[in-house]
Amino acid sequence: MKILHVQETLSPNYGGPARVLPGLAAAQEQLGLDVEILTTNADTPRGRYRPPGRVCLEGTSLPVTYCSARPDILRFSAGVARFLHANARKFDLIHVHGLYRFPPSYAARYARKAGIPYIIRPHGSLDPYLYARSSRSLALKRLYERLVDLPNLHGASAIHYTAEDERIAASYMNLRAPGFVVPNGLDWSRYAVLPARGAMRAKLGIGNCPVVLFLGRLHHKKGLDILVAAFDAIHQENPTARLVIAGPEPDGYGVEIRKLIARRGIGDAVLFVGALQGVDVEQAYVDADVFVLPSYTENFGMTIVEAMACGTPVVISDRVNIHAEVTRAGAGIVTGCNAEEVAIAIATLLADEEKRRVYGRSGRSFVQQHFTWPAIVQTLQAEYENILRRHRESVVNSAD
Repeated sequence: MKILHVQETLSPNYGGPARVLPGLAAAQEQLGLDVEILTTNADTPRGRYRPPGRVCLEGTSLPVTYCSARPDILRFSAGVARFLHANARKFDLIHVHGLYRFPPSYAARYARKAGIPYIIRPHGSLDPYLYARSSRSLALKRLYERLVDLPNLHGASAIHYTAEDERIAASYMNLRAPGFVVPNGLDWSRYAVLPARGAMRAKLGIGNCPVVLFLGRLHHKKGLDILVAAFDAIHQENPTARLVIAGPEPDGYGVEIRKLIARRGIGDAVLFVGALQGVDVEQAYVDADVFVLPSYTENFGMTIVEAMACGTPVVISDRVNIHAEVTRAGAGIVTGCNAEEVAIAIATLLADEEKRRVYGRSGRSFVQQHFTWPAIVQTLQAEYENILRRHRESVVNSAD
C-alpha cells in the first residue's frame, strides 16, 4: 500500500500537527507501508524554516518533499501542485491533513478530480467554536470553503477524526463523507525512561516551588487568559507558586498574555521559557507539579498525552475532545472554561502529593496502553483497507 500524506507545514511553530505527522508516518513505515510526505517549508505565520527539496525523514528512509510556498494566508505553492500532477496517481491513497490552506485543499481537489481515494483529517477546524470566530476575512473564508473545501469534504473517501467528541462537534456540517475515529499517538521509547526531576527547576532558579506548567503554542484558543486568572488566585494563597509558560508564539498572542499578567501584578511568578525541543520537553513535564490546558476548543491535545506519559497530573477543560479519556484514565481533573473551576482544580492537586502521584501513574499507564503508535497504526491501516475496498467496488459497479 502506497500512501501520500499532505500537510501545510512541518514547522515546529505549527504546533501538534507538525509533531504528530512525522511520528505517524515513521510508525507506518515500520509497519511495512510505503509512505511519503508532501509539505512546504513555510514557517508560521511567515517566512520559511528550511530550504526546499526532497530529503528523508530523520531516522527513516521515508521521503519528505518540501516545496516553497508564498507567505500569504493560503500558503500557495506551485511546487505542491507540480508534485501532485507528476506523482499523485502513483499512490493508492492520499491522506490530507488540514483545511483552509492551498497544500491540503489542492491535494484533496486533485485527488477528487482524478478519482484517487483520499482522506481528510480536519485537525479540529470544523469545531463550531473556531468556525464562529474564524478570521477577520470571514466572507473570503466562507467563499473559499464553499468553492473548495466543502466539495472536498463531501467527496472524501472518509473524514479522519482523532476523538469521538471531534466527530460529534462537526455533525452540524452534515458531511456526506463517512467518518472514523483514530487518535493521535506517540513514540513510547521517548518516555520509557524519564529524566530525573530538577534540571528545569535548577535552570530557572525555582527550587522546590509548586510549579504549574502550560506547554504549547501560545494561541487564544488554548485558554491562557483563563489560566492566568486562575494562577493569580493560586498565587494569592501561595506566593511561592510559579507558572511556567513554554511554547512558540507564532501569532504574537504572547504579548497580550504578558500585558494581562502585568495588569494582575504577578509577573515575578510567571516564567516564559519559549519553545522547547528534545529532552527539554520531557524535563518540563517531569519538573511540573501540574500541567494545565483550559482550552476553549481542542480537537485532541497532544501535550496532554505527553504530560500523562511523563506521569504529570493534568487539569484540562471539558472543551478538550479527549476529556472523557482523561477522566476514564484517572489522570487529572476536568473543569469548565472558567478561572474559578481551574483554580480550584489546581489548588486541589498542589495540596495533595499522593493524589498527584496516583493520577500520574494512572495517566502514564493509560497512554502506554491507548496512545502509542503500533496499535494506532494498525487500526488506521484497517481503515485504509476498508476505503480501498469500497473504492474498488465502486469502480466495478460504475463499470457495470
